[in-house]
Amino acid sequence: MRLLHLPLSPTIGVLLLFAFLTIQTCSGEQLDLNSHFHGFTTGKRINAYPYTAPERVVDKALARKHKKPQATPGPIYETTIATPNGAAAAPGESAADFGMQGGGPGIPGMMSNNRLPALQTVHPPPPNEKDWVLTAGNESLVDNVLAISLQYGGRLVSMGYYLRGQDVNYYAIMHKYSGPVFIKPAPMTFDELIRAVRENEARDLALTQVCGQEGKPGEITFTTYWERVPGAEFHIWFPGQPHADEQKTHFENNGYRLTYLCGYSEAGKGKYVGVWMKPTKSESQYEAHYGLTMEGCMQKDRLLVQKGYVATSLRVFNNKNQVLCTGIWENRNGRSNVQVGQNLETMYRNMQRNPNMVPRQISHYFDNYQNIVYVVLWSDVDVNRYPNPPPLWDEAPIPVRFLKGSPELLSDDQMEFLIKRVEHFMKDLNIPGLSIAIAKKEQLKFAAGFGYTDIRQQEPVTPNHQFRVGSVSKPVTAAAIMLLIDKGHFTLDSKLFGKDSIFGSEFSKKYQYPRYVTEITVRHLLEHTAGGWDNLQSDAAWVQPDMTTKELIEYVLTNVPLEYKPGSMWIYSNFGYQLLGYLIETTTGMSYEAFVKKNIFAPSGVYDIQVARPSISERAPREVVYYMSGNGLGFNPYEMLPPERIGPWGGWIASPIQLLMFMSRIDGFTNREDILSEIAISELATPSPASNDTYGLGWSLNIMGFNGWQHDGRMPGSAAMLVRLDNGLEMAVTVNKEYSERDFFHELGYVLHHIGNNCDWWNDDYDLFQKSRRSSRSATLPKRHLYRAEAQRTTIHDTTNPHVIRFV
Repeated sequence: MRLLHLPLSPTIGVLLLFAFLTIQTCSGEQLDLNSHFHGFTTGKRINAYPYTAPERVVDKALARKHKKPQATPGPIYETTIATPNGAAAAPGESAADFGMQGGGPGIPGMMSNNRLPALQTVHPPPPNEKDWVLTAGNESLVDNVLAISLQYGGRLVSMGYYLRGQDVNYYAIMHKYSGPVFIKPAPMTFDELIRAVRENEARDLALTQVCGQEGKPGEITFTTYWERVPGAEFHIWFPGQPHADEQKTHFENNGYRLTYLCGYSEAGKGKYVGVWMKPTKSESQYEAHYGLTMEGCMQKDRLLVQKGYVATSLRVFNNKNQVLCTGIWENRNGRSNVQVGQNLETMYRNMQRNPNMVPRQISHYFDNYQNIVYVVLWSDVDVNRYPNPPPLWDEAPIPVRFLKGSPELLSDDQMEFLIKRVEHFMKDLNIPGLSIAIAKKEQLKFAAGFGYTDIRQQEPVTPNHQFRVGSVSKPVTAAAIMLLIDKGHFTLDSKLFGKDSIFGSEFSKKYQYPRYVTEITVRHLLEHTAGGWDNLQSDAAWVQPDMTTKELIEYVLTNVPLEYKPGSMWIYSNFGYQLLGYLIETTTGMSYEAFVKKNIFAPSGVYDIQVARPSISERAPREVVYYMSGNGLGFNPYEMLPPERIGPWGGWIASPIQLLMFMSRIDGFTNREDILSEIAISELATPSPASNDTYGLGWSLNIMGFNGWQHDGRMPGSAAMLVRLDNGLEMAVTVNKEYSERDFFHELGYVLHHIGNNCDWWNDDYDLFQKSRRSSRSATLPKRHLYRAEAQRTTIHDTTNPHVIRFV
């Protein structure tokens, strides 16, 4: 389902996030950023966060849902429910009230009635309509319902799907409560599941739901649901398999509890999978059963309910001509009820006698008429609701690792100021790890790592750790394009498609390209004015993940039309930079990654650098672990595109020091020789009219109240910012947690604001770049800091807010 396992696109520039700041420039001039920003959005489209529905859609949807639950008029919404003897159930009754039978060709269920609505949705009446939602229908409509629920803090608690011909239909339950970030990846094979367990454990992601389903005969995939539960230990269990009983005994003896159980059919045989976990939210006595027929399951439920048990899990599935069931019951206070039928609203009416009963779990089977039948477990018991983990830095000190020599170049007050700004940012947004580097006049003056690269291992971040930098990759690609222009391979005004162009008819026979495509130039791609392929609306760079870059280009040109004449509208586009990466490859005969390493990074003194790999097991030796934010749907940092697809627009990993080394060779300052011509650098910093003069070629321009260049970037689990100011300061910062709020870049930029305003710092001639590469300049460490440097190895700067300080 697209909504729940599509990775989030990289997005917005920092520009929007400073509209309410008033800052002080180095010259003392007050700049009111409201005056700078009020016209910024003119000519641009600012969109909602990609997985949320637009506000007007949300309002309309909720307006429709504010009515009291009642039977929707019209036969299309009415369902006839068959009893075991063939009589129709009375309105308001479900087949469960009659005791559903299992086994044999006589599986009862719905009479033949395929006139179900395209979408069924039920929820409580106002003012509690956001508390939960139960929905079923076709994929896109259910997507919209889930998006609305997510908008209001909903969390997925149960979900499934079935096929009708070529159509995919989904059903789901969402609850609104505060809990940890969760992900629901795409279905995976058994080998992928085992790898996911190993990799997700490293990020404290616990597997809380898993179930198998058969596609082609004998081909099983597993749907999974993961929540961040620090300290949790879990094991997957396949009951009925060899050694399953011994495993059960081992788990029980070691304090584990069976928290989830599900069944599926494989080659006509019933198979089962469960999750054992510790610690758990419940210590009540419990019983779990699998292999029951539907009739046996309902009988077991009635028997255990009479003994004071409550059903906490109940799922069904078809196996040949049977309906089989799994269930878990706990001996505790509360009530549960199983509703079976087609009409979700009828189920809800049955439950309204007890308003505390809410839907907890939904599954399905097909009756002997091949009609869909939903089985919904209702109860008034909250089980397996894991709390949102406490903030990392509420009580624990934030460890700091300085690049040796950094503290000696600052006074005590300056160091205190800088550390407090970084700590404030990390605590406010619960950032696990951050790295920052600052240069002045192309000399490195400060570098430090804060927090943890790996929370579970408590491995501190150092200045040399590498992070995914997201769209900060775009300035790198822009530099590579300008280098090829300097070498005469093409020009900024060279066209890419059509007659007398770079690609000619490569992507269209007889040059028959869609409207506007033949007008696109290299400049248009660099400055995001190609006329479409918006990364916020329908990011073309993310679609068809199994395609090669060439296949993707042909697909997008054919299926995603441009909306505007090139050059007339600024629309931020990842796909535009995908095209630039392909241009580099076809021009040089090298892969994009290899060309940039050799011709951009190596001349900058950066050698151990690469485009990010998608999985945690493939991460580079000094690469950090990435984490998701919030208490809702997360976007898995390790469900990414392959490197050849992501490199040109969002793929590089780097340390902040490496970013500044790259910057020092393209920035137009005179302390180090640039790898680009003066003309090329001037073009980088020339704003496009379509962007309201705020974006050049791969760089945002004149923002944050400073004259200079900037680019921010994010990918799921990471974010970065690279800044070059005309006053000579250059700054880079990276973090290993994604953001989902505007406050993120607002706060991150606020840290750099304060540093950028202090352009009277670092007036010595010492260059910490000498520790990383040869330098034409040398200097001696200022004597006034020689003693303090040694003392700071054990000094705590702020006794009310201690730091753990080390040098690397």
